[in-house]
Amino acid sequence: MNAQLQLFFTNIDKIVLYFGADAKYFYIDLALKLTVRNIVFNYEDYEKVRQQIKNNTKWYNFARVNTQIINTYFVHYAKEPEKIGETLNLHKLLTKQFTRHDDSYIAAAYLKSEDHIERINLLIKDLMNKQSVKYAPLKLSTSAMLAGRAEDTKVLANSVEQYYQALVSIGYARTKDTTNTAVILTIGTGNFHNETFARLKELTTFIKKTEKKLKPHHYNTIALLSLAKFEVHQFPALHDMHEEICRFLKLDRKQFNSLLVATQIYTSTEAIGDLPSYDVDFSTIIFSAAEHSNTGHFDSDITAGGAD
Repeated sequence: MNAQLQLFFTNIDKIVLYFGADAKYFYIDLALKLTVRNIVFNYEDYEKVRQQIKNNTKWYNFARVNTQIINTYFVHYAKEPEKIGETLNLHKLLTKQFTRHDDSYIAAAYLKSEDHIERINLLIKDLMNKQSVKYAPLKLSTSAMLAGRAEDTKVLANSVEQYYQALVSIGYARTKDTTNTAVILTIGTGNFHNETFARLKELTTFIKKTEKKLKPHHYNTIALLSLAKFEVHQFPALHDMHEEICRFLKLDRKQFNSLLVATQIYTSTEAIGDLPSYDVDFSTIIFSAAEHSNTGHFDSDITAGGAD
């Protein structure tokens, strides 16, 4: 069995054992994000993170009991919980300009400095008049991920728009799903990257041949595969991993985007150190896809047979 897949299953077991029935709300998401960063869930490390949050917040602060925030900080600071104080200080600065809520705490985990907050402001302004995001504004945490790149914010905004229009030109719907895909691609490449888009177009054409139609829940999956320099002949291996995940988790594929989970685990090993640019950790790209995953009713299977 693939080592990353085994780590994912190990993390699932450990999380369910520790949290019990409460784990059903987040165990897959937490296990996935730990796995792509090669972290094994450890309850002692988890409690250290929780304690650091308590040490750096008031007794009435909801971050102390918000599972999504605690889980996010555990993924980011499992091995260095002492950095949480610095992150929460940046969060105070962030919320002088943006509303405090769950996502602001998550955004703070991606901040590198006070200057990063100003870049978020500039990026939001640069995106404001872009057709791709005009009616689908980005979450603050997504903006923080995107603003973490080195390129000028105008370059990033133009790249999102260029990816969006290019996606629409090959049959992607003019929806928020396509906006999210354009953002994921930009987080991965910064500038519009012709080679990455050519690979995406090739994968899209292949999927259109094996499916009756291209479905919006496939968009993020295709973006991740393109960034990972995935080739069509690798579909059988991805299919096998997908099948193992569905068997282990006993998932209803009509209720959960299991193919995206398989893709996130598969690309976490295949893509590390293999991007057009090294300005962002690939796990951040995977996280951006996870935050925008669709859990509606759909069939998320792509058969291996079509790749032969």
